[in-house]
Amino acid sequence: MDTPEQTSREISRTVSEALRAAGISQRSAADLTGIPLTTLSRRLTGAAPFLVTELAVLAKVLGTTVSTLTASAAGVA
Repeated sequence: MDTPEQTSREISRTVSEALRAAGISQRSAADLTGIPLTTLSRRLTGAAPFLVTELAVLAKVLGTTVSTLTASAAGVA
């Protein structure tokens, strides 16, 4: 079973990859979501876990769902 830290890092990796695939920079993602750039950077590096509300707004910007962003961390992907 994964630890909360491992789960958080996996979600961070998935969100980072989704932003990269969509061609959205961290700065643009911060602007589009209202998440401060420094906060988003900490979340994307795994230094701090994402809040559900942050994942929801990121999913909307990415045209996906929170479930999709968290599936690999849950072992569903």
